[in-house]
Amino acid sequence: MVTAKPIVIPSNKRRDGSYLVFVRVYFNGKVRRIPTSVVCRPGDLTRGLRIKSQSVLEAAGLVVRQMMGAVEGLTDAQLEGKDVDWVVARMKSADVLHNFRLDFFQFADKVIQSKSAGGRCQYVTACHTFAEFLGRREIDINDITKPLLSDFLQWMDGKAFSFQSGRVSPSRRVRIPMGAESRNMAKLAHIFNKAKEMYNDEDGGTILIPRSPFTGMIPKHPRSRAKKPLSVELVQRMIDARHRLPTVQTALDVAVLSFALCGVNLADLYEAADIGDVWEYNRRKTRDRRMDGAEMRVTVPECVKNRLPSLVSLHRMAGRDKYATAKVNKGLKRWCEDEGIPVFTFGAIRHSWATIARYKAGVEKATVDECLCHIGDYRVTDIYLERDWGLLDDANRKVLELFKW
Repeated sequence: MVTAKPIVIPSNKRRDGSYLVFVRVYFNGKVRRIPTSVVCRPGDLTRGLRIKSQSVLEAAGLVVRQMMGAVEGLTDAQLEGKDVDWVVARMKSADVLHNFRLDFFQFADKVIQSKSAGGRCQYVTACHTFAEFLGRREIDINDITKPLLSDFLQWMDGKAFSFQSGRVSPSRRVRIPMGAESRNMAKLAHIFNKAKEMYNDEDGGTILIPRSPFTGMIPKHPRSRAKKPLSVELVQRMIDARHRLPTVQTALDVAVLSFALCGVNLADLYEAADIGDVWEYNRRKTRDRRMDGAEMRVTVPECVKNRLPSLVSLHRMAGRDKYATAKVNKGLKRWCEDEGIPVFTFGAIRHSWATIARYKAGVEKATVDECLCHIGDYRVTDIYLERDWGLLDDANRKVLELFKW
């Protein structure tokens, strides 16, 4: 049984003759004394140093009730195996919890800064969208509840948000990102759970953030619409294409380069400082998630070496890597419209290489996976294997032989 009562300690007399009130905690035959912020004067005490002042007793009693409230609901089974220090830690948290405040957005900023540059955008968008809904950029983390999140979900329904700002777009022509509600909620939940990890100590009995409002509130992300791969004929048409606008031609050249280099991502092409006969790089998307740093080595086919200068044009056209995809997609869109064919984006190039490699060139699925440098299902096995880069080059050669260069 846990008991607690306010006391003063004779040896703890202060210079001005006052005493600091302690709370004496007893549990399982052990005693601990916890200091409070309550102070009593000599006139508030009896000769035996018992508290007699009603105002001091009320102030100290409030502290005791807060502390006892942290343990009164515990059953004997929950207290079994616990010691007095565990009880004291839980009691101390009662007062801390009473005064605990954490601004969700300020904490979110710290979490976002810990993310990689490429991973911050969706967190920034989620936070700005939440702030737009609230009408302010501040909220105590313990004020985030399921009813509030339910209203947030309803508010997001059907709205379009500008990237990284969260502001509602006034234009009805803006495409609503697929799964925006699910993605925003998931990112906010991640930040919320990070705060719980940092401020809650379940072993010590300190629970400063008791709620889990995001549980069951994150909508299921809609199934991704796979990018439709291009046909062999359309890829050949792209290879043969020549356009009068330099920006469109650059987009075509970069797309062809990507296809001829095993469907490499645009981000990796943009980062390429020097591509010689053999291009060695670490795939940007998975370099932090693979044991080998997503190392890749591709023999550059002779048929596309004349297009390598287009990478310089890409830098000049895009200015910054985060604009590269938009610029290239704009060029591809213009070419598609001029040719009278359905518009496709740069992302279709990688899907096209993989599909053609597997079903037209007869490349094994596992080899296709290696060429794409995915995380894969053989993370541990990959540690023990020495990569045979010639196998990847052979696969790429089989694909390119399907075309006229």
